[in-house]
Amino acid sequence: MSPQSTVVLEVFGEGRTDLGKASAPDPPSSGVVPILVHTLCGRPQQMRVVRKAYQFLQGKGLWQKVWFAKREARYHGSAGAVFVMDSEGGPKESADKRKQLEKGRDHELPDFPMAVGVAHPCIEAWLLADGKAIQKAFALPQVPQVPPEPEEFPAPCRDKGSNPKALLARAAGLQRLLSAEEKDGIARAMNDMDLVCERCPEGFAPFAAEVKTHIRPLF
Repeated sequence: MSPQSTVVLEVFGEGRTDLGKASAPDPPSSGVVPILVHTLCGRPQQMRVVRKAYQFLQGKGLWQKVWFAKREARYHGSAGAVFVMDSEGGPKESADKRKQLEKGRDHELPDFPMAVGVAHPCIEAWLLADGKAIQKAFALPQVPQVPPEPEEFPAPCRDKGSNPKALLARAAGLQRLLSAEEKDGIARAMNDMDLVCERCPEGFAPFAAEVKTHIRPLF
């Protein structure tokens, strides 16, 4: 593949923070998942992403949603797919969802590249792992103190004050939750993926391995 050739990925997620602005294939400059996939792949210039909320399929299990997303991406002629969701629970919920995602990925089209991941308990935990990126994104005078294990905190639906979303806002020096655009800024400033893997072994580390195994070889 020549350096000028574009490589289109379909990225499936749960909302503006995960996905970024919905549009035709464009560079992965918005959305936490596209930005981090881009970084994990070495920030190739030819990457383009199509952002999609995953389908609500009445009466179907989670693995079938992943399977459908993979089929859809292959049908559209995209080079690969990425599917990420929050665990919104504890370690058991995270492990159960990952098994479902892997089942859907492996059900069909074994040669079509697809990476799946579960952000535990939510994707803000990944951003909270990198204090230097928070400092850079908000032009803070010093690196904010961040928890060494951001995945250990409860999901936002279970604790309004001590979840990764709330802790991320405090690290940024704000009295409100961050906007999607502000989270994009942190993701763009993140360079040390090994650090995030170390601090988020439940969710980010396996997702990073998926991206490096299934998606990065496309570039």
